[in-house]
Amino acid sequence: LTQLNDKPVFHLELARRMEGSATPPRLPGTFEVPEADATYFFFRYHGQNSRTPYRQVSFIDVLNRKVAPDDLRGKTLLVGPLSRQDSTDFAFTPFSKREFENPKLMIHASILDSVLHRDGLDRAPAWLNWLFTFSLSAFVLWWVLVSKPLHGLSAAFGAALLFLGLTLVAFGPYSLWIRAGQPLLGVLLSYYLIVPYRLIREYQKRWDYQRKNELLMQVEELKTNFLSLVTHDLKTPVARIQGLTEVLLRKAADRLVDRDKETLAQIINATDELNRFITSILELSKVESERLKPNLESKDINQLIEKLVESFKAQSRARGIRIQTELEPLFPIRVDSVLMSKVLGNLIDNAIKYSRDGSEVLVQSRETDDSVEISVRDRGIGMTPEEVSRLFTRFYRAKNDTTVRVAGTGLGLYLTRYFVEAHQGSVEVESRPDQGSTFRIRLPLKEAVHVQSPGG
Repeated sequence: LTQLNDKPVFHLELARRMEGSATPPRLPGTFEVPEADATYFFFRYHGQNSRTPYRQVSFIDVLNRKVAPDDLRGKTLLVGPLSRQDSTDFAFTPFSKREFENPKLMIHASILDSVLHRDGLDRAPAWLNWLFTFSLSAFVLWWVLVSKPLHGLSAAFGAALLFLGLTLVAFGPYSLWIRAGQPLLGVLLSYYLIVPYRLIREYQKRWDYQRKNELLMQVEELKTNFLSLVTHDLKTPVARIQGLTEVLLRKAADRLVDRDKETLAQIINATDELNRFITSILELSKVESERLKPNLESKDINQLIEKLVESFKAQSRARGIRIQTELEPLFPIRVDSVLMSKVLGNLIDNAIKYSRDGSEVLVQSRETDDSVEISVRDRGIGMTPEEVSRLFTRFYRAKNDTTVRVAGTGLGLYLTRYFVEAHQGSVEVESRPDQGSTFRIRLPLKEAVHVQSPGG
């Protein structure tokens, strides 16, 4: 209390007289209570545990001249009795004992000190509390909406701790009292009001994703069935066209001019390309429907490689490409010979297609610690790092002058990786533009085989 009925109380009047002022000092943080016709302010209590304790002496020690007069000269003295409830009120013990510390005098000394030094606590205006409440609530609402649930909880908790730290800093050195209840309540209510809305949104998204996923699964199933039916129906007429063309070329070769023979040969090559494309689509359908099961049996990989190299000699000779082999003696391992023939045949075929005329293709095999390694190296056009990163994606083909001229479906390497991984193996590639490419296949020596879904 500083004023009552427009009259200053003891502390304010004493401070006015000590300062020699005509009017009582105006204290920071003073507020009015109209109902009591009084004004108040919040003072700092400098108690025994504070940094600036007030010295207390016993009046008995003063009478007995145990306190030097110079210790009291020039100081403001507050005189008061000890508490009646203290059983040691009249025990003549040294004043340094805590029994003689008068809490009422300590409070009055703190009030007078706060008045003299204008060290009152100033309350923050209401608009500042509303500003903190709005800012913290808006931050929590935004963060919970745009981030993960756990991050939203962390943001709300962190915002509350940050605000509490700010209030402590403002209260300590700067004597500003920021009421924390309203902003903290705003943070709490904002979080618990926005979380149900966020859950509704997440549930709606999940429901939409589930419906889309079901629709995509149906479309995928229809696509697989359609491709399977179409490709099966296409194989018969393609085989008939190819067979009839070969019969016509064989029986009427002596009566056809060279141009007609060349046309028939082109028809055979075109049907051969179409047949390979149909076969790739069928294999892709089996892979995506997980109907492809490796038929494992003990095989000598070197024999598979030698047969494949022999089958590609005519193709390589047509372009002057030499196929060299460096095959180390290997023990038989359990593989699906049909699938591995397709894998190795695809790699050798690509090496020939994308090699320069007159260059060399090297096929190697060797045994490492726990696997068999097969590599196919060419001196062709090579690939950029970006092309290598997308090489095993289905229907992907690098864009350059050579690939435009070479026929292909973009499925060979996708199926190659799947067939190798079906044997618990791995395939990797090293390539540089204009320096060629090297494909390495590693097949485990152990017999266990794991079949996984595409891209798994």
